Amino acid sequence: MPTHSTDIDHVLKSLASESVKQGGNVRAAVRDLTVNALQQRELTLDQIRRVLRSVAAGVNLGVAEREVKVEKALADTVAGMDDALLKAVQASNVALRKLTGKGYDYQDSNLKQALDELEGVEDAMFRSIATATESAGEKVRAPWGRVLKAARLSGTAAGAQVASTLRDYAERAQAAMREQRETSFKTAHLLTQNFATLASGILIGMSEGLGAKSVAARRKTRPAKKRTITKAPRKRTAASPRTTAAKAAKRRKTTNRVGTARRRSAK
Repeated sequence: MPTHSTDIDHVLKSLASESVKQGGNVRAAVRDLTVNALQQRELTLDQIRRVLRSVAAGVNLGVAEREVKVEKALADTVAGMDDALLKAVQASNVALRKLTGKGYDYQDSNLKQALDELEGVEDAMFRSIATATESAGEKVRAPWGRVLKAARLSGTAAGAQVASTLRDYAERAQAAMREQRETSFKTAHLLTQNFATLASGILIGMSEGLGAKSVAARRKTRPAKKRTITKAPRKRTAASPRTTAAKAAKRRKTTNRVGTARRRSAK
């Protein structure tokens, strides 16, 4: 696998060199070479660096072997690289939107890594050119230094696009965090209300239970009243005639007996 990658890098270097030797539109040639090379690889910072180093090394060879306006050719090379990286950043932005559209949270580690790599695109370009400058001959080294310095000062279109994308995602992340906090606050507020209502209901039930127990306790401790039974007075009923006659006869007999006894005692 490393050998295969090395072969591809060597081919890319040769193509870049030939593009400069042939003259024409160096910017367009470098852009197309860079875009095509990136399309054949995973769009990572490591692969971006490899492609840019190979293209820059090829440009060094082409400029050294042909009488051209060196600084103009190098400036066009940087512009072509910038154009290619701008397309790469735009492609990354589309991929990021798809990730977030699939429910990836802004705090997700994969999304963070993608944004971090995107942030390093412009620096990867400058570092790759600087590496190519170190290995360049005297004819190319000084012009490379001036072109690189100018590019750092003015910035790149790819870098500006990256900055815009990062601001956009930072704003989205903040909005998502605010929304999450508001949702959490509403949920917590509703939970507090429900808890307060539930606690109040439980307290009412406990109070009613305590009241019922107090009443029952007072009833147990209070002495029971003695129940007095009052007899109803008997109603006097009228005596029947037969009963009255019998009582009169009885009284007469008693009277006669008393009278007889008195007479006997007198004799």
